Amino acid sequence: MNKKIMAVTVLIVVLFVSAIMEAILYYSGVVSTQNSKIANLNIQIANLNSQISNLTAQVADLTNAYIVTALGATEIPYNSPHNGYAQPYNHLYITGSVTNTGESTAYNAGLHVVAYNSTGTVEINMTVPLTNSGVEFGAAFGTDAATDNFVSSNFGNSSFQLVTLDSGQNMPIMLNIFHEGTVTNWTVTPVWTNFP
Repeated sequence: MNKKIMAVTVLIVVLFVSAIMEAILYYSGVVSTQNSKIANLNIQIANLNSQISNLTAQVADLTNAYIVTALGATEIPYNSPHNGYAQPYNHLYITGSVTNTGESTAYNAGLHVVAYNSTGTVEINMTVPLTNSGVEFGAAFGTDAATDNFVSSNFGNSSFQLVTLDSGQNMPIMLNIFHEGTVTNWTVTPVWTNFP
């Protein structure tokens, strides 16, 4: 009888351990599946938070200032007949207009001009105000001491004071940047701040 009790006890223990092992394996699979779902949901939350940030930035952009340009630029040689007389320097002539299409005022507004010669060397790298100076020739700026002296002697001093552009305001642009050498390509990028 002892052997029967022992066999039954062993059988009960084996069945009990098997049941526990099956439960552990089953719930391990369930926990693993649920952890995977949680990880996927966390990824979705991160993506949605990123979308919210992008949309918030877009809304901020709609309510901020935003300057749009309609500009043309031409390199004018020192001996061009358009100058009226031979000048010692070439100049980049920029004309057109800029408009603040945003809903807020654009402060410290200007144009950042970068121009390169044919070998890729930077000849102009400066920020100038949005201006036409109200004169036929437009505002004039130099890029170094020699061109600054030429400009101030022949055209007066143009202010480097950046301007304020109200929402919806359009401003005509006519400016000349005198420089050493010859530029063959350039970028003219509007710059501004949304606060004074």
